[in-house]
Amino acid sequence: MTVSNHFILHAIESMASVAPVSYRRIFNGYGIYHHGVQFAIIINDHLYFRADNFSRDLYLAKKMAAFQPSATAALEPSFFQLPDDVLNNPPELIHWMRIAVEAAQNAYSVDDDESLTNTPVRHLHSR
Repeated sequence: MTVSNHFILHAIESMASVAPVSYRRIFNGYGIYHHGVQFAIIINDHLYFRADNFSRDLYLAKKMAAFQPSATAALEPSFFQLPDDVLNNPPELIHWMRIAVEAAQNAYSVDDDESLTNTPVRHLHSR
């Protein structure tokens, strides 16, 4: 599992154009954060947004593929692949980012804030 520099830069720049985001290396990909909340992951040059019980049906209705590592195949999917064309459509991108951030905020407590870790986080701001 790899992430190309081209894909990570394109994804981060697209998201940063509509809202402040940061990212850091996790496992075999990258975690994407908005104000300390991880709302997305990038694995194998695919961008996945966070879902919860309230938003999962929205992703399924759009036929977005679920990210599901084989070890957790029996669990409800928590991340869904965002279609590549959404990255080039700011109104659509902000719509899905809001859904994903809200799902992530519902999933995490204040104790899970990324600022409490020692891993450096790269911040990008909208231009």
